[in-house]
Amino acid sequence: MSNNHLRSTTKLFLENSKLKLYTDLSLLKIKDQPIVDLLIPFCGQDSKERNPDLNITIGRFDNYEKTGKDFIELSSVIECDACLLPIRYTQTKDDIKFEEEIKTFADTAEESGKKTFVFLGSDVDYFDVKIKNSIIFCNTLYQSKRKSNEFAFTFFFEDFIAKYFNNQLPIREKTAVPTIGFCGYAPPLAQKLGFYKIKEALRLGINYLGVIKKFPSFSAHSYRVRALLSILRSKKINNNFVIRSNFGFGGPVGGLYPGGVKELNASFREEYVKNITDSDYTLCVRGYGNNSIRFFEALCCGRIPVFINTDCVLPFDFIIDWKKYCVWVEESEMSRIPEKILEFHNSKTPEEFKNLQVEIREIWKKYFTAEGFFQHLNLHLNA
Repeated sequence: MSNNHLRSTTKLFLENSKLKLYTDLSLLKIKDQPIVDLLIPFCGQDSKERNPDLNITIGRFDNYEKTGKDFIELSSVIECDACLLPIRYTQTKDDIKFEEEIKTFADTAEESGKKTFVFLGSDVDYFDVKIKNSIIFCNTLYQSKRKSNEFAFTFFFEDFIAKYFNNQLPIREKTAVPTIGFCGYAPPLAQKLGFYKIKEALRLGINYLGVIKKFPSFSAHSYRVRALLSILRSKKINNNFVIRSNFGFGGPVGGLYPGGVKELNASFREEYVKNITDSDYTLCVRGYGNNSIRFFEALCCGRIPVFINTDCVLPFDFIIDWKKYCVWVEESEMSRIPEKILEFHNSKTPEEFKNLQVEIREIWKKYFTAEGFFQHLNLHLNA
């Protein structure tokens, strides 16, 4: 299907109908299986989501919770446009119990002949969805292994511009020498001498030798470090790098804890956002999973991602020409990151550079807020 046809179909759908979904809410009782975000307008946000001590991204679903029923409706399996597994499909190898628990729903969906939306957990390295006719959303897909029914999922977080800039996007003027930003964790950089630093240095060396490419699940942050070092060696562009010594995830409930302790989270988060908005470009490269949350955070701030493609899949790649909005760097081109940034930067007039920032933020608002993503969910039925 052409992009123009997809756009016209979407516009017609959004103007005239709600997406009708069949689901089985009794499956929410399955232990340790989180509810899918899509159902928040119908089931509400859990206590962790609303707790500022546990969730630094508080508020990310507030608007969707209020407006979601305007464009999504729960219906019978006969009347629905598609089915929805209401919990994350977080099965592991040979997880027979999970398959048994969802069997009745899976059989009903299969008998209906309708497609079924299935959302996987975060950073899932293995999955084998047995629900037939499923549309699978995963945030760690590999393009070379991707199947036609698999699509990239996004990450939801608070609107940085609304929170820190009173909803006024700060526009950067084009300068002769561009600035690229990064604020985050990149071992062995900024690590004390010890076993962990040595282990990560060895991992980095193995990455340079090309061995990691055969075992991408073991890459950890080594691609990130390679990209940072490529830029640090260059005098052609300015870098705005803040290398943290601690990992931002893994708080008391496994959430985002950028400061490592509650008292530092707010200031670390604000410094992180400032690093993005004070830069022309933001380095976006995989960590433990084959994805970059920072990619979407850069879009939110109207900043141009420098995207290192490690066999990735990006959301809505069937309708968005991502290379128009990113400095796209293939894994094999990592030694040329500064040159790629300059090529992109020099191709824009000052006015085009400013307009691009506005356009990038509009893309985030339209497709990558919770309400934006789920309002365009129907696109995947015909992609």
